[in-house]
Amino acid sequence: MNRRVLIIVSLLGISILLFYKGGLFQMAGPKMIEQESGNKINVVLFTPKTTQSLPKIELIPEKVEKYNFTKSKKRPLQEKLQPVDIADWTILAEMPTYKQPKRVLQSDWWKAAAFLEIDFKKRPKDLRCRKQKSVGNWFLCQDEPYKVKEPCLVYSFGIGNDFSFDDAMAKLGCEVHSFDPSMNMPEHVRNTSVVFHPIGLSTSVIKDFNPRHDIYVIQDQRWTMMDLLSIMEMLGHKNRVLDYLKIDVEGHEWSVIDYLLKNGITSRIRHFSLEYHIFPDWPDKARYPDLLRTYKRLKEASFYKYFTGIHPLNHTPKKFNIQADVCYVNIKFQS
Repeated sequence: MNRRVLIIVSLLGISILLFYKGGLFQMAGPKMIEQESGNKINVVLFTPKTTQSLPKIELIPEKVEKYNFTKSKKRPLQEKLQPVDIADWTILAEMPTYKQPKRVLQSDWWKAAAFLEIDFKKRPKDLRCRKQKSVGNWFLCQDEPYKVKEPCLVYSFGIGNDFSFDDAMAKLGCEVHSFDPSMNMPEHVRNTSVVFHPIGLSTSVIKDFNPRHDIYVIQDQRWTMMDLLSIMEMLGHKNRVLDYLKIDVEGHEWSVIDYLLKNGITSRIRHFSLEYHIFPDWPDKARYPDLLRTYKRLKEASFYKYFTGIHPLNHTPKKFNIQADVCYVNIKFQS
């Protein structure tokens, strides 16, 4: 009986050994070898001093965004939010919280708006203008090489029945064109030689535009909208330099700036002044990071601030509001 058990165990050991030599168990860890002891064959475990290590597997962090593989389209990668200046992260951490919950303070829309506010307040000027003069309700830098003199061309978008800037620029001898479709006023020439056009500024030609309601638009209206290049061609200014471009278009300035940068018109603009608007309900808060990038790209295009006038702010999310008047010169302008 004992001899049969020994034979069975021995055969089992030999079978395992054959499988092992055949490669089935070729892996790191304990190996089986045979030992002879008299007329018996015993199978024992042997652990070598050196074993072949398995390749390392690098685990993907749990924070990596999980994709729904049932969808064919990949999600586009979004650019990481960056302030105007790296030091603004420190300023942001020290800013008042205005009693806002943590989810608001950690949101990208809040940070983007804060970075705009910081730049308006902490860096109101990128350069010092020594010959800054008031022209109506705006400003003009008459330092060389930015000085505006005859013959000069001025476009002013957004009048609101206040022609003080336009008339002041006309007194300098400039050809001035004023644009505002909200005033219900026909095209005409003022006694100051300013030419008025009931046309709005957009990124394309739209003949029946329905504007959003605001303090200037109480009832439904229908406007003619045109992009800057189309307006310049219509007025015979296709190859002219714009000595001063002023826009106050109640939130449409963001898309207009993108249009100017995309179409390469900025090199033909000497002075650029505008009012930035972020209203409680428009643009959408999800767009704030994009607005910040647009704002930064303007300086990358060589437009430097010489004046910033910030309006009263409201930091309550439902009434959130940022407005600022900013005057730029193109430091790389060549006439």
